[in-house]
Amino acid sequence: MKEKKPYFIHTKVYYFITELFVGIALMGVEMSASRLISTYFSSSQVVWTLIIGVIMIAMAIGNYWGGRQADKKPSYTRLYLELLFAGAYIALIPFFGRFVIAGVSALFALIVTSNLVIWASLVSCLILFVPPLLFLGKVTPSLVKYSMGEKVSGKVIGSLEALNTIGSIVGTFLPTFLTIPFIGTSNSFVLFGSMISALGLIYIITELIEKNSKRKISNDENLEENVKIKKYEFKVTILSAVYSALLIIGIVLSSNASFIFWNDETLIKEDESIYNYLKVDKIGNQYSFSTNVLFGIQSAINEDDSLTDMYYDYLLVSPFLVKENPNILILGNGTGTYATLMKNYLQVECEITAVEIDQKIIDLSYEYFHMSDDINVVCDDGRNYLTRSKDKYDIVLVDAYSSISAPFQMTTVEFFTLVKNHLNDDGIMMMNINMVSEAKDSINVALCDTAYSVFDNLYTFKVPNGSGMEVFSSKNNDVNLLERIQNIDASDYEYALELKFNQMKRGLKEYKDTGIRLYDDTCDVEIRSIRALDNIINAELEYYRRIFKEKGIRGLMEELFRS
Repeated sequence: MKEKKPYFIHTKVYYFITELFVGIALMGVEMSASRLISTYFSSSQVVWTLIIGVIMIAMAIGNYWGGRQADKKPSYTRLYLELLFAGAYIALIPFFGRFVIAGVSALFALIVTSNLVIWASLVSCLILFVPPLLFLGKVTPSLVKYSMGEKVSGKVIGSLEALNTIGSIVGTFLPTFLTIPFIGTSNSFVLFGSMISALGLIYIITELIEKNSKRKISNDENLEENVKIKKYEFKVTILSAVYSALLIIGIVLSSNASFIFWNDETLIKEDESIYNYLKVDKIGNQYSFSTNVLFGIQSAINEDDSLTDMYYDYLLVSPFLVKENPNILILGNGTGTYATLMKNYLQVECEITAVEIDQKIIDLSYEYFHMSDDINVVCDDGRNYLTRSKDKYDIVLVDAYSSISAPFQMTTVEFFTLVKNHLNDDGIMMMNINMVSEAKDSINVALCDTAYSVFDNLYTFKVPNGSGMEVFSSKNNDVNLLERIQNIDASDYEYALELKFNQMKRGLKEYKDTGIRLYDDTCDVEIRSIRALDNIINAELEYYRRIFKEKGIRGLMEELFRS
């Protein structure tokens, strides 16, 4: 009699397929996790470190747990049930993850006075990613044991590890270049979760069919054993049904999940690119653009191209400081508020080159933000553009620092040296800093000190009613920017602009260097950004913390609803 071939799910081929797709899902979840978390807490190296650290811890514990369990109580069915659960959990993350992050952030905002972003992002990562990744971590040691039993085979171990690594490579590239830009972060989680669940579901269904088939052709000599088997199969069926239902719920809810869930009345556009989560809001006659949810906006424009009442208005001082018809370079154009106001509001005859790394943001600048066709928009990293370009400019605006992070490569002595080298002899550099803190070692102090070390002159203006600062430097130290700004005559323009310039005249200060220097090799801008953010948040939350301390959660809720 011919020996019956084992079902496909009981062959090494299926185990190898499992290992491959677990590797894809693992890195796919990690890369998607970075987008989900960075949307709220920035994409700084600090946040990346927390994400990677949490995931590696979860995998290490899962590896250890899976190895011990495989030795003591080996069970294919349990392993694939756990994969089914892990996949359902992953698919649900985009939906419930938003509420977890918001809840954790609110809790820590009340009880923590330092490193709020670090603690909130760490705990959010622990809740969201540890449970499913523990089970993914169990896969490799379990499959090694199940594939070989008590035998030791370097070939099998090597093959499983290689497939896991290959899967991880694929999973690293998929979210960044394919799934997130085309189907979004939420659907990326759904895709990778469904992939894992499918592996588990295929195994469970086939296993149940096989066991049922064997029982039908066998006699009932051992009724007690058959009863136990039936109970076990019933339990597996119920768990599979529950996990499958969770998966379906996750697919439905997460596929339509938006990062904006507490106030979407003003939202008119939501999208994702390789680099950013993107959203456009409209309040009254003003369009605003942001690459994150919790903090700040990156660009704004009014439908009639009037003043925005934001920091962009003060930057319009620039053409009054240099020769007529200036040549302008913008590093970090966003959707181009400064460039648009220069062309449409001031109507200055100038040549503008605007550098923006994200093509989707450039597309939005034309769709919603009135970007003029005669502005030369370049899709590139700001520093990379300076490295390649040989052109020189009368004005260079550095506006690449968001409300919660700054790209380190555009904060160092080497970067500001490049900026200076691209200025004409009487050219000026302007810099917008959003995370202004009073701390002596904050990001704004470090940036100003570093720029001062290159330009030897610096003037700062704190934007009223906000956390922003405008910085001005001249390549030529014989040029007195303070005097030039004081002598500006804006009487040909509306009174609102003249008021802005008068505010600047009163608030402009000569900067005093404190000696901090940021270099490419030792730049710690992420840590300084976190500190600045902590200071800004603590200042905003102090009132509510005091109410919470004095009146408890009920008093706090009453105050929030009252306001």
